[in-house]
Amino acid sequence: MSELRQRLDTGEWVIMAPERLKGRELQKRKNPLQSIYSTYEKNCPFCVGNDDRYSNIEIDSISNSRSCNWAVRCLENKFQIFSNHEPALLEPSEYTRDGIYCKFSRYGNHELIIESAEHNKALGTMRRDEVSNVIEMYYRRYKALNNGKNLQTVLFKNHGNLSGASQRHPHSQIVSMMVVPEYVRFLVDNAMRYYDRHGRCVFCKIIEYETKLDKRVVYQNDKFIAIVPYASSVPYEIEVYPKRHIGGFDIMPNEDILELSDCLHVVMRKIYLALSNPDFNIIFRNPPYHLSNILPYHWHLKVMPYLETPGGFELGSGMRVNVMMPEDSANVLRNVVSN
Repeated sequence: MSELRQRLDTGEWVIMAPERLKGRELQKRKNPLQSIYSTYEKNCPFCVGNDDRYSNIEIDSISNSRSCNWAVRCLENKFQIFSNHEPALLEPSEYTRDGIYCKFSRYGNHELIIESAEHNKALGTMRRDEVSNVIEMYYRRYKALNNGKNLQTVLFKNHGNLSGASQRHPHSQIVSMMVVPEYVRFLVDNAMRYYDRHGRCVFCKIIEYETKLDKRVVYQNDKFIAIVPYASSVPYEIEVYPKRHIGGFDIMPNEDILELSDCLHVVMRKIYLALSNPDFNIIFRNPPYHLSNILPYHWHLKVMPYLETPGGFELGSGMRVNVMMPEDSANVLRNVVSN
């Protein structure tokens, strides 16, 4: 039987309709595993040895203790969202008026994080120490771009064609800009409203309840927990939260990197094995730069696999229809041996 479920943090409604599968397989198309691809591709702009043909300006790197190659690199994106840009300002600046409208076209940053020297690696196939190097670079660049600046920083990863990825080589992107996206404002505003009504963080409430119930928990360690949301919008959607209240990724203690890396390593390995290397996005849900220390908000990251495409009802109503109960998604992933 179908049911409507509401997210506690946003108030959004999702329709749970597992009977719509009607016995058919959830994944109509399965990707091959990463092992069929070579570790080096001559036409890949991110592979070791191709720097002379596809030069990007290097911003930062982490060395590889196992070889002479780098482990993770941060490069300036050649195909930036903000083309012909200037580095974002430290001070606020008024928008340009265009009749009754506003525009702002001058400032922004767009960086690439190359997660491995090996072309065929993925988060689901990396060792824990390799994932830790990736998180370390995320942390470095996020802090560098967000440190006291008038910016909204967006950190995300695309994997596979359906996610919007244009390159197979494992990479992430980080964008800083002078405006705050409406959905980020929506998340923060809802967290503030919940805090005003109940006197506590809505995400801490969710973590406490889900930990006690233990029906939708996929994995947890001492400092982080991975949950399939009660009203998840797609099958196998996962949210990873710090257990302790932390407002922003950029103010997370440095010593938490290893625990976050462990949690993400296990989660991505489970998704990789259970769903045969699916297309997915990872999105860091961080507040605007000046709100990282506010009490109501609690940073987290979201993993969104792409197994089906939205239909007309979903696009017209703004509501998602999930054909798999979140408890079933969590149960499948929990039982995947990820070692």
